[in-house]
Amino acid sequence: MILSDKKIKEYIKSRKIVVEPFDESLVGPASLDVRLGFKFRVFKNINVEAIDIKSYKEDVIYRSESKDYTIHHGTYSDLIIVKGESIPIIVHPGEFVLASVYEYIELSRDIAAQINGRSSIGRLGLLVHTSAGWIDPGYAGHLTLEIYNVNKVPVKLYPLTKIAQIVFYDLGEGVEVPYGERKSSKYFGEDGATESRISEDYK
Repeated sequence: MILSDKKIKEYIKSRKIVVEPFDESLVGPASLDVRLGFKFRVFKNINVEAIDIKSYKEDVIYRSESKDYTIHHGTYSDLIIVKGESIPIIVHPGEFVLASVYEYIELSRDIAAQINGRSSIGRLGLLVHTSAGWIDPGYAGHLTLEIYNVNKVPVKLYPLTKIAQIVFYDLGEGVEVPYGERKSSKYFGEDGATESRISEDYK
C-alpha cells in the first residue's frame, strides 16, 4: 500500500518512518519531497584503462580548502563539501555526480520506499537516480543521489533545493531481515554522496 499524505505524517509522528529534520510542508499527496544536501562526489578525468569493480576503492590523496568548498581529493573522484546554501555545484552536460540528501531517513522493518525525481528538476534535463531508487525496509542514513545531466547546457544546483521525492510503501508485515541487519548491506548509516562499495561483493 502506498502511503497517503495523512499516513506519511502519522507514520512519521509514530516514528515508523524517521525524517530529520522534518518539515511538514514537504509532504505531498502521496510522497515526501527531500532536499539536496551539502556533499557531492564528482568523478575526475583520469588516465586509467577502466574502473575495476573487484578492486574499486576511493582513497583520499589530499584535502584542500577554499572560502566556499572543502575538497577531499580522491583516487577516482573528489568529495566536495559546500559551505553554504547559496553556493552552487555545477553539473555539466554528460557529467555524473553523486550527491547527498539533506534529510536523514530511517525506515522500520515493515516500510519500504522509492526515490523519484521531481518534475521541475527532470524538465531541466537532470536525472537524480540513474538506477538505484529502491530503499529497503530497515534502511537508515542520508541517501545518495546519482545525478546525471542529459541537457546540452550546465545546470547549477544549490543545497537545500527540493531535489527528489520519496514514495513510501506499507508492506503489511515486517521483513525477516531488515536492511540494517543484513551482512551484505553496504550503505546502512551512510552520510550521503557515498562512493560505490561494490568491491565488497568479492570479499
